[in-house]
Amino acid sequence: MRIMKFDPKIKALVVEVMQKSRCQQYTPETLCKLQKIIETQYYYYWCMDMKKEEYAADLFTNDFVYDCFGEQDISGKGQAMRSKYVNRNMCTMHMSHQPLIWLIDDKTARGIFLYEDHHTYKDNTTVQNYSIYCDDFRLCDDGLWRISKMRIGFRKMDGQFKEMEPPVGWEPKTIDPWTPAQEMNK
Repeated sequence: MRIMKFDPKIKALVVEVMQKSRCQQYTPETLCKLQKIIETQYYYYWCMDMKKEEYAADLFTNDFVYDCFGEQDISGKGQAMRSKYVNRNMCTMHMSHQPLIWLIDDKTARGIFLYEDHHTYKDNTTVQNYSIYCDDFRLCDDGLWRISKMRIGFRKMDGQFKEMEPPVGWEPKTIDPWTPAQEMNK
């Protein structure tokens, strides 16, 4: 088990969301925005646990930034496919708690989510983590909230992930791309 020092930049952002969200005034419209933002984050976890990681590609903005142990040069689709690779040999359980959302303005927000996971590989080894997601969200032109920056501040890790990067040219055995536009256009 490893206890990790909380990244001070992420910690400062988390504290800012705590302070700003506490002082917000709510209307029925802003409460609906909060729910849609929370659903965006939770949908990401559901994509992972239902082995539909490719659905998550639609959750990210075109200028998406991924920050996990430092910023990484990966697109939203690339992150979704990396997750599909990493998750392929395990049963994943993503659990998020106590979201706080700061509505920065009409089209941007920042949310914090306490996070736990429990992953079991096919060989019965496990990985368990405790971390905090601190994500930026943007309301896009199609009316959907998407994640523009995903930050993961790991705090505790028990176990170790295997095979974190897909080999060059790796393609999943099955892929089922889906976007909300398909449902909206029915």
